[in-house]
Amino acid sequence: MNLNLFPVPIRRGFIVPTKIQQRETNEVLWRYFDQAKENTWALESGKTTANLPGGANLFEDVAFDWLTLPILDDVKDYWVNTLHYRRDYHMYMDSMWANLHYEGDSTGEHCHVNGRGKSHVSLVYYWSKDNAGGHLQFRNPLEHILRHCPLDAPYDDWSRECGYNYDWKTMGMGVHEYVMFPSWLMHRTQPNTKCERIAFSMNFAGFPNDPTENEWTY
Repeated sequence: MNLNLFPVPIRRGFIVPTKIQQRETNEVLWRYFDQAKENTWALESGKTTANLPGGANLFEDVAFDWLTLPILDDVKDYWVNTLHYRRDYHMYMDSMWANLHYEGDSTGEHCHVNGRGKSHVSLVYYWSKDNAGGHLQFRNPLEHILRHCPLDAPYDDWSRECGYNYDWKTMGMGVHEYVMFPSWLMHRTQPNTKCERIAFSMNFAGFPNDPTENEWTY
């Protein structure tokens, strides 16, 4: 029997807006995208709100409460019960922005923490997307170790041509789905298909509460 040791805990979820929420969200998004220019963000083609005034703090706009409030509850549960991060930390949403990709656009390989950053949990929510392609991909954190192993050439070649391989894992995400993961996990996107892809990215961080206070629980 084979065992898959040391898995990375990743959580998926699904939030569908009402028609009113969808209309209000689109109104806010396109106010930003109409100002944005393409290819202005590192490792990012297409457009992003991240470098516009207020565009990296979309969670402050009440138009997104339908999304951010339930996600915040789910991230708290993920923080405590899945990742087993410290309960005496105050967890909060640190940033939220949106990316718009046209055909062929992509996000390069990166993670959301680098030793100086304060992000601990990251999340991607798909507002619009072709369900058949342009998916999110995660890099196996053991990949650099596997490259020291005497892998059989046919397996190595096959693994690079299919959805599952030893160095990257493709997540087949759909519209209104989200995925949360530890911020240190490297990820990227496949080139987008013909349909517009709009994704919200969110970062969550924590800092110690006053040690004289009780631990917060969820």
